[in-house]
Amino acid sequence: MDSLTWFELFTARKRNLWLFSLFFLFPLVGNLISRLTKARYWLPDFDALICGAHNVSRGISPYSLHPVCDGIRPTPYVYAPQVGQFFAPLEQVFGLEGARWAFALVYMPAMLWLFWYAILKPMDKAPWHFRLMTLAAMVGSVLSCGNIGLLLHALTILGALYISKSRLPFIAIVICGALIKPVFLTYLVVLLLEDRPLIARLRTFLLSATVAVSALLALLLTAGRFSDDWHAALNAIVILEQPGIGFFATTSALGLNTASAVTLIGLGVFITGMGLASLVLAEWGGLTAEERIIFGLGAAQFLNPRLMDYDMFTLAPCMAMVVMTAKPLGQKTFTCVSWAFAGTLIFCVVCNILEIRAIHRAPVAVFAYGLILLAVAGLTAWPQRMRIRDWFRNPLPILQDILAQRI
Repeated sequence: MDSLTWFELFTARKRNLWLFSLFFLFPLVGNLISRLTKARYWLPDFDALICGAHNVSRGISPYSLHPVCDGIRPTPYVYAPQVGQFFAPLEQVFGLEGARWAFALVYMPAMLWLFWYAILKPMDKAPWHFRLMTLAAMVGSVLSCGNIGLLLHALTILGALYISKSRLPFIAIVICGALIKPVFLTYLVVLLLEDRPLIARLRTFLLSATVAVSALLALLLTAGRFSDDWHAALNAIVILEQPGIGFFATTSALGLNTASAVTLIGLGVFITGMGLASLVLAEWGGLTAEERIIFGLGAAQFLNPRLMDYDMFTLAPCMAMVVMTAKPLGQKTFTCVSWAFAGTLIFCVVCNILEIRAIHRAPVAVFAYGLILLAVAGLTAWPQRMRIRDWFRNPLPILQDILAQRI
């Protein structure tokens, strides 16, 4: 019996439904309760942003490993100096404490939107059981950190859901988000996974990527006198101290320097492999136009080498879809894939209950997600192997089909 069927039968009774939900929510809810009962500080990442803006507006370098601003507790500021200049008026109008409250008024609805999208939004090929289970890999600090990235994710999802009407809002949101967090550029992969002729997808993607990269280059070239401090902060914190929970977390665990040639070559191979796997599932996974967009939002996170805990919301429906695309491959295959997915997240909950601190849930889950995606994509592509072989032997027909917008 596959895990989805088992959990559907188990949760048919209301009491068991509550047990199921509490079990997989335990790590997240437990961490939140701990933060509340121990009066731990909230929104430190936003404090970093507003403290940096405060310093930049006064001509002081915002790049300190131990920043200090009156009344708040900021973490180190790592954004471009221009980002601080952009947010400086917020601090000047409301003050440091007032800016926190103003941010909270926007932050709370954004968090509700992210949870609705990740767990509650009706999706035929993304069962809520699987989506809820992904929360087992999250930590409470995702909610309490106040990272600006969460607002950017919420806006990006909103833009993506209306992409069938217009792509411009989505592209604009991604480019603006990338000026704050460059890894948001990976969201442009959504444009490659749409249900449109491939040549049209490539044209939109390349144009958008060109504009985005040009904007980032302009940001780098106009950073001004704080440019060197900014680069030093990126190297010390973003690259070395906080490699995240994705590809860089794996290379760091293997003892490889994040900026080494071996790591960067491996990153190129990794991004190519995950990109092709995502394309295979988008093309041959039986997804609808809307499902391809939702899948693409999650696939973008696999291409993010410095994936963080607060980047995981779009992975919930994406991974549920990945598991469900294994169903047409046969019951045995679906059973194995579904239990590999469920087993990973059950393991995450058990590690949290037993307080096994040597095992970090999020990197383990993301690593397993990647393996599942590659496995399902490989099994999906296998029946097409003769067709793919013919493409390599004689690429001219497929190139003609692409140019004629038949593919």
